Amino acid sequence: MRKITAHSVWIFVIAFFLAASVQQAPASSAGIISVGISTGDDKAAFSAKSAPLTLTGASGESATFKSPVQVALSSSGIVSAGSAKLKLPVTIQSTGLIYWNNRPYRGHFRLVGEGRGFNVVNVIGVEDYLKGVLKMEVNPVWPMESLKAQAIIARTYAFRSRNKHGASGFDLCATDHCQVYRGVNAEDPTLSEAVDSTRGMVLKYQGSYAATFYHADSGGHTANVASVWGSSIPYLQGKPEPIQYESPYSRWLTTLRLSEIQRVLYSKDIKIGDLTALEISSTDRAGRAETITLKGTAGIVTIKSSQFRTFMGNDRIRSTFFTIVESSPSVPPQTRTISSPAVSGNEPVPLTPQDEQLLISLTQKGVFTSEELMDMLLRPERRSIHLKKALERQSGCTTLVLAAPALKAPASAGDAITFSGRGWGHGVGMSQWGAKSLAESGWDHCRILQHYFPGTSMEKVTY
Repeated sequence: MRKITAHSVWIFVIAFFLAASVQQAPASSAGIISVGISTGDDKAAFSAKSAPLTLTGASGESATFKSPVQVALSSSGIVSAGSAKLKLPVTIQSTGLIYWNNRPYRGHFRLVGEGRGFNVVNVIGVEDYLKGVLKMEVNPVWPMESLKAQAIIARTYAFRSRNKHGASGFDLCATDHCQVYRGVNAEDPTLSEAVDSTRGMVLKYQGSYAATFYHADSGGHTANVASVWGSSIPYLQGKPEPIQYESPYSRWLTTLRLSEIQRVLYSKDIKIGDLTALEISSTDRAGRAETITLKGTAGIVTIKSSQFRTFMGNDRIRSTFFTIVESSPSVPPQTRTISSPAVSGNEPVPLTPQDEQLLISLTQKGVFTSEELMDMLLRPERRSIHLKKALERQSGCTTLVLAAPALKAPASAGDAITFSGRGWGHGVGMSQWGAKSLAESGWDHCRILQHYFPGTSMEKVTY
């Protein structure tokens, strides 16, 4: 099992996103989505427990297997399966579930040429696709109306984003670059009910699919899309949450050394000499930082706070809803939650530095499954859940609850900066914890969506 650390996680994700692409995706029919679940592979294992597998190559050649089959790149544009040679793209079909590397998926598969390898693509009905998405975004124990709202915006996002990865031979990827998708393993009866009860329902604006962005926690006020990405969308203006709520991400502190910030800026070709100061130069009407001014011995530059957040890591600068506090040089870089409300063992909790070291140690010992490692890689906020489960497996304890204690911001000046913030995510569109609180207060999914996407209309797509 590959060893990973917190520092290597994002390098892996970035490398995954930046795979070279050359092949066009075929047009999708109305209710079908193609999802790239792996890219640049040279081999893959497929099986079907209830019926044979049939593999069909681009020239019509085919082969049928009653037992698991290993597909491997044979030469450029050609794969081997048993004794058969098949030209890419190759379609893999069965009448039941198909297992890719021992993980079950609905629909069928397509292998699409990519550089010196191939991409593994799951071709699936959009409703079944959503059932493999929702558990990665929301908790099944949340109120049904918030789950319905999530189903509708996830469906809208899928339709709007078709062909997003067209050059690589599929519509959407299976990571949080699009929407995290885990196939049958992520299905849950309650979430499937939310999908089925809203079948075909989407949000539209002036006849087109709406841009249904969402995030974990707005910190009390959503962000204007123009401040984050520079575009102007009437229904994505920042607005206050109607009801105050608490989440594991309501308040946080992150301390970064000036030297670390300087190194990151230099890697992004922002060269202002030795960094001496950092300040918020503009905010929106809610107080959310819009621009950051960086002062160095060789110059001054102003950048968007959302860009700065991306540079430093979205898991460290958790939102742009922050203020800056000068910090003592004796304080090590860290990210902590301030006075978080009590949460159950099934809710994600930001980890303490000690928890982070324990997580790394357990990872290096091979305690986590590949599914758990992938989930932590793509959704860092869920690391506490997997750490708790791993410790329970090791000790037999079922009552362990990880908690992040309160942290007071140091007040003395030094060579580090402390960011005191609220919420988690880009802040645009729907706050998932906000939607949960509204549903708990009696709002139905239609009212929730009209709050976060005012002026859009709900329509039903037929397929």
